[in-house]
Amino acid sequence: MNESNANNEQKSVEAAEVLPLHQFLTYRLSRVQAKLNAQAGAMLRRYAGLTLSQWRILALVGAAGQTRLSDLARIAALDKGLLSRNLKSLIAEDLVMSKQDEFDQRVQHLSLSPEGKTLFEKTLPRMRKRQHRLRSALNEHELGVFYQVLDKLEVAAEDRGEEGR
Repeated sequence: MNESNANNEQKSVEAAEVLPLHQFLTYRLSRVQAKLNAQAGAMLRRYAGLTLSQWRILALVGAAGQTRLSDLARIAALDKGLLSRNLKSLIAEDLVMSKQDEFDQRVQHLSLSPEGKTLFEKTLPRMRKRQHRLRSALNEHELGVFYQVLDKLEVAAEDRGEEGR
């Protein structure tokens, strides 16, 4: 690392040491996420009778057409217990169908039932409209920078470095 980068890193560490808690990136991201989740949750309950977690599962299965439970778990980034409970309720409500693989009993294939597909197709336009409203709060340049920042934070969050030890 060159001297300039080392100085910048030291200044960044010093600034973080005096940073008020309400300016921590994790705090700010958590607040925004909580507000967005509450907004989407209320909308989904009112319009589709679904929780946000149920919608995410329904949307991922609907977009895939058919997927395996293991793939859904990886893509959804939901707690496995939460995923399992929500999936069971979606299956019980006849919105999602589950079928064991004929060759490997450990593999479970998921697809939307006709009722699930109808609900997905009815709800998706509203959720897309919401995304459009959220995106319209930013101009194109801000949106591009925002996605770059999210990409960098996602990589940084995967680094276990000193904090993970």
